Amino acid sequence: MNVIKKGLLCISVAAVVLVGYGVNFMQTQYAGIGLPWTDEVNLPAFPSYPEPQSALKEGDEGLIYFATKSPYDMTVLLGDYEQIPTMTGRGTLRMPEWASAEQPVPAMILLHGSGGIAPGREERYAKFYNDLGIAVFILDYYDPRGAELDMPYTYKVLSTTEIDIIHDSIKALELLGTHPAIDGARIGVTGYSYGGMVVRYLQDPRFKAIVAPNAPEFAAHIDTYGPCHQTMGEINTNGAPYLSLRGDTDASISIDVCDAVEAKMAAAGSPVERHVFAGAGHAWEVDRPRAMGDHPYVTGCSFSYDSAGVPTIDGAPARMAKPGEGRNKQAFARGMLMSDVRHCLGSGYIVGRDDDTDQKAKEIIADFVQRTLLVKGPVETLAEG
Repeated sequence: MNVIKKGLLCISVAAVVLVGYGVNFMQTQYAGIGLPWTDEVNLPAFPSYPEPQSALKEGDEGLIYFATKSPYDMTVLLGDYEQIPTMTGRGTLRMPEWASAEQPVPAMILLHGSGGIAPGREERYAKFYNDLGIAVFILDYYDPRGAELDMPYTYKVLSTTEIDIIHDSIKALELLGTHPAIDGARIGVTGYSYGGMVVRYLQDPRFKAIVAPNAPEFAAHIDTYGPCHQTMGEINTNGAPYLSLRGDTDASISIDVCDAVEAKMAAAGSPVERHVFAGAGHAWEVDRPRAMGDHPYVTGCSFSYDSAGVPTIDGAPARMAKPGEGRNKQAFARGMLMSDVRHCLGSGYIVGRDDDTDQKAKEIIADFVQRTLLVKGPVETLAEG
């Protein structure tokens, strides 16, 4: 074999290796989205769990399993809800030591961010709320859908949508209300980042009317650094008090956009209190050191839904799966939005532990829950912060 042929062979082998590496990278890191022969995402199977509980007993705590569904798309939740198969969700219930049927306590449902339950955050905040006299239900919306914490980020966020988390939260609200040591009329919801965004969505009364019409409304909402680029369409609220906490150096959030969205919530009837911390970034409670991260975020575009639940981007209908195509096709359509909205994406924002901001946030939260969950009777009007 002459030198030229040897050179061409080496180039061909190298090309095959590079192509193979690129295909493997797209499959493992981006669920195959972008490969020309792919038209669905191979989402993980739902795990086998114990039978869900339909009611709780006084001593129940720790891991709790409950019946839920995965609508995935809002059109399914609003228009084809009864056809969605039931699955099992789960969360961890932490009770204050003195809670009892004779002395029922309020409760708070905690929604983690898109990265999953984070070291130093959910469990630490569960103790914080327990010390205040509030039961805590740490909702895990990933594990019930087969998404493990060490999975690539794309797989995790495609396994579970905000619509799924809305459903899980309302079913958790319904089940916690059966616990003899929990006051079902004083259950709030708090979330971090993606979970904080869902906290805002849960103000929309349409969802509980579909999922659990007989359960009481959430009594309080705490949104911790949840972005505001997406709304549910027309802003209607359940009238419950709402608290938001954000940092002014967190590039993943537009403070101006959040101010505008929260002003509409207040006009619709929810007492809104908002606080912006100078110099604070994202995820100030977690154990990782504060640093500039590289995760993408939405900026400069408006995401919403029309009255039928069809997603929109800057007012135009967005890509979505056809009715009845299933979660793998739904996930592929959602994943393809990444290529549709490249002009809407920024990259990199400050993430990590900030003890000073965390302490300030805890002081504000403690005051808020004292006025909303730890009192019985009408909630006083909240002033804007």
